[in-house]
Amino acid sequence: MPLDPSEFPQGEAPDPEDEEPGECGSTTVSAESIVIEEEVLVESEVTVVKPVALYIMFDKSLSMDQSGLWEPAVSALNSFVNDEDSAGLRIGLQYFPNGGSCDTGAGYDTPAVPVGELPGHAATLSDSLGQADPNGIGTPIEGALRGVTEFCKAYQVENGDEPCVAILVTDGKPQFASGCSEDHDELAAIAGAAFAAGVKTFAVGLQGADFDLLDLIAQQGGAPDCDPSGDAYACDVSSGAEQLADTLVSIRDTVVEIETHTETVTRVDEHRLPCEWQLPEVPAGQTFDRDKVNIKLTAGDDERNFGRVPSPDACVEDGWHFDDAANPSRILACPETCTMIEALPDAQIDILLGCETITLVE
Repeated sequence: MPLDPSEFPQGEAPDPEDEEPGECGSTTVSAESIVIEEEVLVESEVTVVKPVALYIMFDKSLSMDQSGLWEPAVSALNSFVNDEDSAGLRIGLQYFPNGGSCDTGAGYDTPAVPVGELPGHAATLSDSLGQADPNGIGTPIEGALRGVTEFCKAYQVENGDEPCVAILVTDGKPQFASGCSEDHDELAAIAGAAFAAGVKTFAVGLQGADFDLLDLIAQQGGAPDCDPSGDAYACDVSSGAEQLADTLVSIRDTVVEIETHTETVTRVDEHRLPCEWQLPEVPAGQTFDRDKVNIKLTAGDDERNFGRVPSPDACVEDGWHFDDAANPSRILACPETCTMIEALPDAQIDILLGCETITLVE
């Protein structure tokens, strides 16, 4: 754009008849953007929570209601599935007794609430718990165990060996269930066979549960001692059903695998154009003339020519100076000029050689 001499009150504006710096196209250095993107390879540690499914077999026998365990147990389970730290878990839910088969586990091996991922799945689980009625007769632990473990075995096959953990929650003993085994060894062997097939089984006992049996189930099911400082090997919440939430958290933290590995990624760093520039190489056949260097700023459709000052002490707005006036190698923008450049995200700088330098202060 034409220069306005009023822009240079402290110095000398070029003669309008002279060639403008922007017309020295043959000696223009390629412009640089105010923001420079640089690809950098960065190594970082990445933590990955490996997927795992929990299939919870929840006792809804009449005794759960009669002993006042149902509501606090439901509340605890709701608390667990809505815990933000449970995000990413996959949860399925079934109740017993439900009329399923003790011989095969059919009816128990199909969840009342299919496996889904938290936190999005929490509302579905809570809705089911709110509608469930603790009115079952008897405690068919054989059917419940066969169902919960058979489901997990099939789930792992169908989901690329993603772990499925069986969790049996009960307040009872294996009785009053026609056709179901009450033999501790036979029942524990179901969990043992599942563990041999890669399925871990946890047993959680509320008040009234048979811990002799639950301990055997947990041990043969491959679960760790739920509380090494306590008497039971299985998870004992007999002192209060509300403790079920803490127990499920403990189980979650035991079975969730966290994998950390080093990953190399390409990061794009943005650097602002610096307010100093190396003098460009002089085109072949020419010699460098310190008095034929100009700086032009382009921001969108606007252009602005900066002027030289003799030293940093003489800096003014729109000014620049050499690092060494006698033997220059770099060009430095005055602080006021630099502030203006950095405020223009779409700015470009051209260093022009061959035309008489615009000076602001001599």
